[in-house]
Amino acid sequence: MEKLVLTFNKQIIKKYSFDKDNLTIGRKPENDVQIDNLAVSGHHARIDRTGTEFMLTDLQSTNGTFVNHKQIVSHTLKHGDNIQIGKHVLLFLASEKKETGVGEPVKEPDLDKTMILDTAKQRELLAKQAKPGAPPPAAATSEKIGVLSALGGSDLGEIELTKKLTRIGKADTSEIRLSGIMMAATAATISKRPSGYTIAFTGGRTKLKVNGQVVQDSMPLKDFDTIEIGSHKFQFYQKEPK
Repeated sequence: MEKLVLTFNKQIIKKYSFDKDNLTIGRKPENDVQIDNLAVSGHHARIDRTGTEFMLTDLQSTNGTFVNHKQIVSHTLKHGDNIQIGKHVLLFLASEKKETGVGEPVKEPDLDKTMILDTAKQRELLAKQAKPGAPPPAAATSEKIGVLSALGGSDLGEIELTKKLTRIGKADTSEIRLSGIMMAATAATISKRPSGYTIAFTGGRTKLKVNGQVVQDSMPLKDFDTIEIGSHKFQFYQKEPK
C-alpha cells in the first residue's frame, strides 16, 4: 500500500497509509495530515487517488507546495518524491507491487538526502523558475536572524530575535510577554552570539523545555528546535535578513 512519511529536520514524525481515495494536508485539525506550523495553510494541499495514480494538488496555499524543490499546482506523484510544505517534508512511497512489478522490496529513500526548505531557499527556487537560465543567487554574507514561530494557535505569530538578549516572561520589560499564573517575570532568555543563538533558563516554577528535554541551565539552539515555556510552544529557525 502506498504511504506518506512525514519528516521534520530529517526526523520521521509519522507515517500515513492510503486507506482511502484522498488525503488532505494542512494546519487545521480536520486534515488527514495535520502539520501544526504557521508556514502551513489551514487547507494546504490534497492527494487524490485516480485509478493507479496519485495526484497532488496545491489548494492555493500561501507559501506554495513544492515537489523535489519545484513549485507545483498539480503533480502526479512517483515513488521517492519529496513534497515540501512549509518546513516539513512528506516522502511518497509507492507500493512494492506497483513500483517493481515483480514484488521486489522497495527501499525507503535516504532521509539524509532530504532537503528541508527554509524561507530563503524557497525564494531562490521561485526566482529561478521565474527567470529561466538566470545565474544562481549570490551567497548571503549577512548573518542569519533567529525567529520564534508560535505554535498551537497562539496569536504571537513569528518573532524575530534581533537583539543581543531577548527576555521571555510576564514582566512588562520582557521582549516576549507570556501569560500564566506560574509564569516568572523572566522565565528564559535567548542570547544572540557570533556562533549562533543560546537559550537559558532564568529560574521560577515554569519549566523550560527544548525538544521535550528540561533545560536547567543554557543550551545552543538549532534550526527547527521546539521550545516549550509553560503552556506556550514555539519553533526556532534562522532566516536570511531581508
